[in-house]
Amino acid sequence: MGLKWSTRQWAMREVAKTVRSINVPAPKPKPRGFWLDFVFNMRNVYSTASIFGLVALIYFSPGNIEVFDPIQRALADFSFTDIVFADWKQDTSPVDENIILVNAGRNRAEVAHQVKAIAAMQPKVVGVNLLFTTEKEPEVDLALMDAFNSAKAIILPAELSTPLKDSLLPRYGDMKGPHEKFAGANIAIGHSNLIADKEDPKNAATLRTFEPEVVCKNKQLYAFSMEVAEKFKPGTKQKIKERGGDDEMINYRGNFNKFIQIDIDSDMSVDSVVSMYGSLFKDKIVLVGYMGQPFDNPNDIRGKVYSPAATKYVGKNPPDMYEIVVHANIISMLTRDELIDKMPDWVGYVMAIIVCYLNMALFHWITIKLPSFAGGETKLIQLLQSGLLVGGSMLVLYQLNYQIEVSLTLAIILISGDVMEIHESSVKRLIERIQDNRR
Repeated sequence: MGLKWSTRQWAMREVAKTVRSINVPAPKPKPRGFWLDFVFNMRNVYSTASIFGLVALIYFSPGNIEVFDPIQRALADFSFTDIVFADWKQDTSPVDENIILVNAGRNRAEVAHQVKAIAAMQPKVVGVNLLFTTEKEPEVDLALMDAFNSAKAIILPAELSTPLKDSLLPRYGDMKGPHEKFAGANIAIGHSNLIADKEDPKNAATLRTFEPEVVCKNKQLYAFSMEVAEKFKPGTKQKIKERGGDDEMINYRGNFNKFIQIDIDSDMSVDSVVSMYGSLFKDKIVLVGYMGQPFDNPNDIRGKVYSPAATKYVGKNPPDMYEIVVHANIISMLTRDELIDKMPDWVGYVMAIIVCYLNMALFHWITIKLPSFAGGETKLIQLLQSGLLVGGSMLVLYQLNYQIEVSLTLAIILISGDVMEIHESSVKRLIERIQDNRR
């Protein structure tokens, strides 16, 4: 009497289970060619999905901050691109002779004397990065007003309040600007805020970007450096506006040594200053701001921020750059057309997926064709890839002023080998069991 077909199927499944339980290898599938066996293969898709699943698990895990807190704190404010500004550009960028830095006087009377002398030398624009929010003695304020009125163009700063969090655009509820007496046809106002961390403005993080334009009290307000650059090179505002970004990456050329620095002593008469520096200041950009008392005092960190141009990349170190020097770097970038373009986020995601998939194909090929090479040597491949990726992105930034976002791709490269091993030893077997139970 013959067996029913359902009984035969059950018997075949039981035999298959028994064969697997005694580790009898299944017959090898027929080769389908290099592209189908190693490149366009569902195994690469599963491995790629496993890697991105792990990255998402770590990123969205509520406990990941506590687990990696020591490492995160040490490296949270580090970027590989900082090396470009701290070393490469510091060594090769020439001095911008169109920008002159003047260390501000100790009081309003000394600043008035400095501005009066500067105006007499006929610079194209003078930016005074000092807040004059209140009134002082009438004779002092009159001297400062007279100095301002004698210049072709004066830019004064305004300090913005904490950013409003209920808006997609950079918006602020209030600002501290110059007193109304310091107003005139030749005076413009720009916001001087240099916020490194918008989520936590009090966080002393590295300043890598600035906001060219903000909204305060429902009015558009350009940055202090934008107003200075516009006076020197008309059309700068429109060019930045057409780029459409809320912020711009600062292309640091260096610290104050990359600009002309002049000290105008209050004891020097206006005529003496003009005779000494007159030809140097004519038709230039002059920035007056605090740069230490005395100049660049290492123990005086007032008015300093953390910049990528610092010689120390990671660890505890004091702020390294005065705010007026940051503005000088921004103005230099704007007037010399050295803006940095940033790669769109979606391109970074696509790049990470492609690199991950190709790595899976490469590692699978090594595992099958060169099993003896599939140990520590794969780690060497990952390190080489990481070095090429980071070095390439730094070179592109340095040569082309283009920032490539490599964080996700770098993370994928560094964990791809280990995740592939986990996939081969655990996930792959789980998938095979699920497929067997469906048969």
